[in-house]
Amino acid sequence: MGAMKQAIPIDTSQQALVRERTRYFITQAEEILNTALPELPVLFDLRGRASGMYRVRGRNNKEIRYNPWIFALHFDDCIATTVPHEVAHYCVDMLYGLRSVRPHGREWKAMMSAFGADASVTASYSLEGVPVRRTRSYAYSCACGEHKLGIRRHNKVIRGEARYSCRRCRSVLELKL
Repeated sequence: MGAMKQAIPIDTSQQALVRERTRYFITQAEEILNTALPELPVLFDLRGRASGMYRVRGRNNKEIRYNPWIFALHFDDCIATTVPHEVAHYCVDMLYGLRSVRPHGREWKAMMSAFGADASVTASYSLEGVPVRRTRSYAYSCACGEHKLGIRRHNKVIRGEARYSCRRCRSVLELKL
């Protein structure tokens, strides 16, 4: 069986269109909310299964990240759905803060409605050709069976920072060698 062909990420001219559309929705939000919103970086560095992400790191480090491979495969739909979706997260954060509202709650849905955009939480795009990050798992066992732990939990066990128990039999999970 042949290797799957990898998608080619969107080019700089398409990135400019996405940035333009992002700015359009921010401007629309400023008019709806009657307030100025600060500029934020728009990056094309997202990998994996998500087409977009609004990310906050610290008090003033906010950015919108897009997946250039998914945009390449589903450009028109991503422009119509992913861009307003992420801008709505940004607007809700600026108005209410992330801690006081649910991620896809009433405020977010109201913003999506104001944009005239579909308020679906997720899209189901074909990911054929999209580089997807593979995470390693480690086999652990308990009295009643086997479990898989991801790299973070595995490392915590190895460093002695955590112990995990089976939900069924309640015995401590042990690394299978």
